[in-house]
Amino acid sequence: MTELSRRDFVTVGAVFAGVTAMGSSAQQAHAAGDHGFMAASSGGPDGPGPHKPEKPGLQGICALCEVTGGGEKVYGIAVEYDVAIDPASLTPDTYATAVFPAARGFFAGMPQEPDKNDTTAGPKPRPVAAIYTNTDPALRPDRKSVPGRYVITEFAHDPDLSLPTTDSDRVTVTQDRSVRTTGGAVYAASRTVWTNAGPHGNRVVIRGVDAWEQNHWWWDDTRSAWLEYSIYLPKSFLAEGGENRAYPLVLAVTHSGTSPDGTCAQTLTEQCIASIWSMPEEQDRHECVVVTPRYERTTMNDYWEHTSDVENTYRLVESLLSNTWNYGNPNLADRRDKVLKIDPKRVYCTGWSMGAMTSLWLMAKHPRTFAAGLIIAGQQRPGDVAPLASQKVLIITGSEDDKATPWNEKCIPVWEKAGGRVVRPEELLDPALIFPVDNQRKLTDQVNGYLAQDGNITFLTFDGVDHMGSARKFFYIRAARDWLFRQSKA
Repeated sequence: MTELSRRDFVTVGAVFAGVTAMGSSAQQAHAAGDHGFMAASSGGPDGPGPHKPEKPGLQGICALCEVTGGGEKVYGIAVEYDVAIDPASLTPDTYATAVFPAARGFFAGMPQEPDKNDTTAGPKPRPVAAIYTNTDPALRPDRKSVPGRYVITEFAHDPDLSLPTTDSDRVTVTQDRSVRTTGGAVYAASRTVWTNAGPHGNRVVIRGVDAWEQNHWWWDDTRSAWLEYSIYLPKSFLAEGGENRAYPLVLAVTHSGTSPDGTCAQTLTEQCIASIWSMPEEQDRHECVVVTPRYERTTMNDYWEHTSDVENTYRLVESLLSNTWNYGNPNLADRRDKVLKIDPKRVYCTGWSMGAMTSLWLMAKHPRTFAAGLIIAGQQRPGDVAPLASQKVLIITGSEDDKATPWNEKCIPVWEKAGGRVVRPEELLDPALIFPVDNQRKLTDQVNGYLAQDGNITFLTFDGVDHMGSARKFFYIRAARDWLFRQSKA
């Protein structure tokens, strides 16, 4: 059977249910979400589980992924059983685990890239770094077992999250040793090779992305205009009474590599530009609504020309600010008919490359809307962005970026002439201080030191980083993200 990729069938909330065992009959599944709704769904035949057991023993597997600066990577595999498994019966060699490499020529975020799952290479073994049980098909930060029917085989994570991915999201598992249930039953080792590939796609859970609702449409019948977008709704909004709160809004605009051949899924999975704001640890620090458009064309080119999608993006933000948005998935009770409220004092925009250029343009043309902008490796014609002189902007580029860095430097005198206070240090920052992300104290002190110099525009450059590297690295600068959320309109 020809396998369909997540480029064609990706849903928010674990992608598909079908799980097949090589040499055994495939469990039938279908794409989650009827009538075009592509939204998170736990349980049931369409979600990651748990599923109704067909027989005792291993039921199926799914890949546990995370979107990084280098693209989506496989961080583990969840092995589902019919009942809870005794963690004392597990050892690192209980399973043989493997990941299929991405298709030849795939590079996350590049235009006209091949489907990463369209690979002819065989699966490559990947050692298990930690093994434990869980109630859900998900990694645990503490790597400690809790009672559950999922065995989690977790792989080592490279601390440098900017390294380009080499993974597809197809995986295999063989149970090489027997496991014991909490009830005392023993499930013997088997030569059966299980895969997460099913008749309608690969069964995948993506941390921080599965909670997004994809394939929403903003439209304006008076202009025959529309724009496709994805939205992340905060957990507290989905809780009882969440519709009574007003939330910050982050508009995260991705790059031309996801236009025009990309999908809503690719805007969330091929770079961390949008998805980093929805990661659980980031939401714990800065709870917010996140919106990312999906364009059908490049919205802004290097000649400073732009399409109608740029203004349509602003109209989308404007519609959210009207506090009338009630289009949450009607099949889910926690969001059905709720009206979303946005705090008008805390609307932010960010983006990389084309997305950064679009963000600069939006801030310049609509200076009363945005509280601040985080601009990663984007540039504009100086005369067009003079209105930013009175706004709050943090610009970050690499010294090897021969467009974004020199063009922003040309903007400095324009902003200063218009009354802007620009902080532009001569020092080139060290990109090695970004990773690992939980050890950024020195970098945080440096960045906060520049941000404290009473400038409304701060322009920082990192040594030796080129244009592509800036997307993979700079969104991980915690001090930059924290700065954004500290800004509020008077």
